[in-house]
Amino acid sequence: MTKKSPYLPDRKRIFCNRCRNETNHFLKAEHSRKFCEEEHGQLIYWEEEVSRFWICAGCDQGTLEICYTMSGMVDEEGNQIYDSSFFPKRKEITKKHFRKLPRKLDILYSEAIQAYNNKLLILCAAALRALIEGICVDKNIKGKNLASKIDAMTDILPENIVKNLHGFRFMGNEALHELNSPQKRDLLLAIEIIEDLMNFIYDLDYKSSQLAAKSRKNDENTIA
Repeated sequence: MTKKSPYLPDRKRIFCNRCRNETNHFLKAEHSRKFCEEEHGQLIYWEEEVSRFWICAGCDQGTLEICYTMSGMVDEEGNQIYDSSFFPKRKEITKKHFRKLPRKLDILYSEAIQAYNNKLLILCAAALRALIEGICVDKNIKGKNLASKIDAMTDILPENIVKNLHGFRFMGNEALHELNSPQKRDLLLAIEIIEDLMNFIYDLDYKSSQLAAKSRKNDENTIA
């Protein structure tokens, strides 16, 4: 095993797919690879990749971390930046299944979940905003812009829920037009809200129709 990199600890908290939470992970092995390019004896470029194998202290599941950095990869204060990827990929939230959700909307929903799990927060916010617009189109809700379409959703949703949906519009606008990355906790709440919304609009309709069909069949059997 190669010498441990000074910027990476022997123990840290990582989200565990099995424990479904951030847990302590212990370092079991590490290997580093560094490439340097010189010209006339002067270093002009370098990059380093460190592979680390972690074990969850809670469930013993292993995780591979690939940590990468290179020359010029620094923040505004000159500190070196290290970009980490984990394998298997972290799945902080899992996609739910809505039986009557149209395929195009299901794709948008899937991309929002994938973006969140991969920490692509601006893309996640954009996907959630697009999902709201897609639901309006699917339900034939008219309006000159997203704000007016959301207001018109009172035809199918309670007024207090409609009022809160404007948060998606503001979040999406800031992400797309101002490139402001939303907070993960805000996005998680937004995903939970839109899942409740899709459950109300699509899944409950399916379940109620199934229950109604079953009730009619029971009535027919009773009459017979």
